[in-house]
Amino acid sequence: MSSAQPLQVTAGLLPLPRPLMTGEVLDAAFRLFRAGLLRTLPYSGLAVLVLELPTLYLDFVLRGKRALEFEALGYFVVLALSAALLGVITLRLHAISRGLRPRFRSELLTVLRRWPLALIATLGALGLPLLLFGMGPAMNNVLPTAALLVLAIPLLWPAALLVVALPAFWCDGLGPLAAIGQAVRVSRRESWRVVGALVATLCMIAVFYVLSAIIVGMLSPLLGRADLFLIATVSSMLSLVFGAFGVPFVLAMLIVAYADLKLREQRRRGAKG
Repeated sequence: MSSAQPLQVTAGLLPLPRPLMTGEVLDAAFRLFRAGLLRTLPYSGLAVLVLELPTLYLDFVLRGKRALEFEALGYFVVLALSAALLGVITLRLHAISRGLRPRFRSELLTVLRRWPLALIATLGALGLPLLLFGMGPAMNNVLPTAALLVLAIPLLWPAALLVVALPAFWCDGLGPLAAIGQAVRVSRRESWRVVGALVATLCMIAVFYVLSAIIVGMLSPLLGRADLFLIATVSSMLSLVFGAFGVPFVLAMLIVAYADLKLREQRRRGAKG
């Protein structure tokens, strides 16, 4: 029988009483996600909608040669807005995890004050996963899906080293470069734990997207080819809904994983000292 003490309920989840196993990190992240879902859902839904803005803007507003001129600017605007929204969600979940009442004015002031630096921190933490996500459709025309998955697996390790820079930046108030350095420092000996948590999280989110594809596939024969626009609209709405739920869960997992890595690093230093 394990002698480890059970983790307490979500209220006051952080600081952690002890290091967690990978399954416990996911369990604690789910409880934090459940506690903050209603308070973060509007922002996560807006964040997912912001990510769709370049596609909508290029398809319905800009056409032809002018689309290329505004494409880079559009992606920069998306990055800026996404960094701010991810910051608000992270600050809110962190406050909930510590048993504090979230305050919108304080969160907004913090995000506005750190907004320029947040762009660097967000790119450092999520740049590699976003690059892989962006290159996926292009590479899919060259390599089969199985080959892409095999090539992506080794890149999970550097992604795991950097991804917790996001909670380090927002939760600990570090600068962007200091947050990236802190992420590498606490993750380098325990990167396999972050990889396991990331893979499990991605698999859980993928289940919902597969479910959305199944629903769309079931509707297609019923509606017929004349309703392709309706089918595309339903597919986009389902992706938006599942994405709105997925963003706060991923951020909750990163917050708990970062707290666990910090605790392990502190105990390791204490043992050496």
